[in-house]
Amino acid sequence: MFVVLLQYTAPEPDIDAQLVDHYEWVTQHYDAGDFIAAGHRHPRNGAVIIARAMSRGRLEAILATDPFALHKLVRYEIVEFQALRTIPELAAYADPLTTVAQR
Repeated sequence: MFVVLLQYTAPEPDIDAQLVDHYEWVTQHYDAGDFIAAGHRHPRNGAVIIARAMSRGRLEAILATDPFALHKLVRYEIVEFQALRTIPELAAYADPLTTVAQR
């Protein structure tokens, strides 16, 4: 799984101008099952995305299509981790190599 930390690198009006397109992009990836959770950081200087287990290359390709990335408004920090334990509702999103017994 991944935690993606987005750090805004542009003024707030530039971020706000792309919010609708960014939200549509996030929704597309919720619907595809790529993202588990997302939201603003507090204070509002960026955002966080929790992504399911996938190849890092696939995640990087997904992030490259974010309107924030296309307009060079954010910097991403990708933190990969192996979810050894999850609540049952998240088990399907964890690393497929991790068995249910290990969770």
